[in-house]
Amino acid sequence: MNEDSVEEGRAGKVPILLLKTKSTPHDGYEECFSVVKETGKKWSYEPAFVPVLEHRFQEEALGTVIGFLEKKEISKNAGARYGGLIFTSQRAVEAFAKVVEEGTSSIPITLWKLSS
Repeated sequence: MNEDSVEEGRAGKVPILLLKTKSTPHDGYEECFSVVKETGKKWSYEPAFVPVLEHRFQEEALGTVIGFLEKKEISKNAGARYGGLIFTSQRAVEAFAKVVEEGTSSIPITLWKLSS
């Protein structure tokens, strides 16, 4: 099948597989591939997501994070074990949100604010 037959056969939309779980609320890959680009031909892709990994929270690791928060070990203050917390993925944000949701009843709100 050549490029012209793919474009004609699918009204300009080329289906592509993305081996990942679709991110929410926006997926950068979907946004990128759904845009029509001018390169002599107008191509539009129709991404299909195939989640190939199973996502599970690591409860023991989340417990470690909760412990750091309870002991005020993540802070800009002197003596803190860590000076910050960096989220490197949507999954990391979701895991921290779980910690916050489950821990706000037992951890004082002042722990969530940076003290001066």
